[in-house]
Amino acid sequence: METRIPIEELVSKVLTELERLNYAYNTICGYRAFYKRVVAFAKERNEINFSEVLGRDFLEEKYHCTVDYYKKAMPKGGVKGPIRRIRVLGDYQLHGVVIRRIVKKPGYIKPEQFRPELTAYEKECENNEYSKRGLRTRMQRLFFFIDYLENRNIQKSNDITAEMISDYVKTIYRYHEKSIASILTTLRVYLRFLYLNQYTDEDLSFKVPQTK
Repeated sequence: METRIPIEELVSKVLTELERLNYAYNTICGYRAFYKRVVAFAKERNEINFSEVLGRDFLEEKYHCTVDYYKKAMPKGGVKGPIRRIRVLGDYQLHGVVIRRIVKKPGYIKPEQFRPELTAYEKECENNEYSKRGLRTRMQRLFFFIDYLENRNIQKSNDITAEMISDYVKTIYRYHEKSIASILTTLRVYLRFLYLNQYTDEDLSFKVPQTK
């Protein structure tokens, strides 16, 4: 994925991806209206491409938001939606995918290419007597990563690389520290499971960074 493309092209790609991911019509309309303002803001500053600096400046000028959302928890209130939409632009420009922040429940549909190992992992967790609530939380955290792989068109677990893991981690390090630690722990355990059960040739659990 190109890291620098014209902002209007980036917005078009993001809106197309939101449609592909079956986001609600009203939600997409909200994104479209918001991005029109971002594009207008960029033109006022003679900026051709989107950048994180441009996004932060837009949030500060239009919403009086000065929170460094790379390092701090997502603020509550009316600015949460605008931050999310700016982050979607940044995620797509960097990774070429829209990262889902919420896994809808019930009934997450496992991608066909990952269904056997996800089902086996879920069964192992049940055998280890995880509570239903604990298992659901663990699987929801894992589905963030699975969605990321599917959006990158990864067709089997053995195609996962250390670089992909690193790229994925970049999309979640903006979360609150507690959330990051939990997601990384879940990812590490799952990757270890894949290796021990011969779904991957390499133990990629060691490629997941430790939280400081």
